[in-house]
Amino acid sequence: MIDISQKRNDLQLHDSGQVFFFHPCGLDDLDRAASEGLIEPPLLENLSIAQRMETEAILVIDAHALGDVRSVGSVYWTSIVPPDAIRNAYPYAPPFEVLAAGGIVRHRDTDEVLCIRRLGLLDLPKGKLEANESISACAMREVQEETGIADLCQGGLLGTTVHGYHRAGRFKIKTTYWFAFTSRATQFVPAEEEAISAVCWVHEEQAARTLGYATLRSLLIKLRSVTRERGGP
Repeated sequence: MIDISQKRNDLQLHDSGQVFFFHPCGLDDLDRAASEGLIEPPLLENLSIAQRMETEAILVIDAHALGDVRSVGSVYWTSIVPPDAIRNAYPYAPPFEVLAAGGIVRHRDTDEVLCIRRLGLLDLPKGKLEANESISACAMREVQEETGIADLCQGGLLGTTVHGYHRAGRFKIKTTYWFAFTSRATQFVPAEEEAISAVCWVHEEQAARTLGYATLRSLLIKLRSVTRERGGP
């Protein structure tokens, strides 16, 4: 099983998508913070630490919307938080962490990436971590289940994507760990029960332009640039 905590520093170069800060507060402070953007330190990077603090609410703040973030010891501070940077207010939705894993499957002989079409959008195979499952095993299982291929050779951890969304009264913060795979598969069985209508090989540059989610497009672009800088194929 991979120790995620020890891998985070190695993944900084590859992290893609949203970056969140977490601000513990009381319910009385919630409306004022969300309407005026006046938030006192601390801003925390780790949701689990925020959840261990004795507070009634935790605000989820989009770090990309902040202008002057400064570190103060192990926490962060900013002079003002734009109200629209707070993602889980009006109504308040408690934050909840979701872990997932997926695969960037490259063809062994061509410059192609295995893609799926889910709900009409080009996507990459991925899914949520099950109980007592390692991250790497989750990636293998999800790729096999969603594409129906068995010809898979699994490599190392490439990076992560992060995004947040409202679901069932909570604000889910989903971190997906992406592993390298190779294959020469020519026959696929799309997981129709998961709204997957097709599985296909797509040229990597085309995938980086046409994947249906900006976080995935950014991840492919970053991975290609890192490979080139290191002199890889």
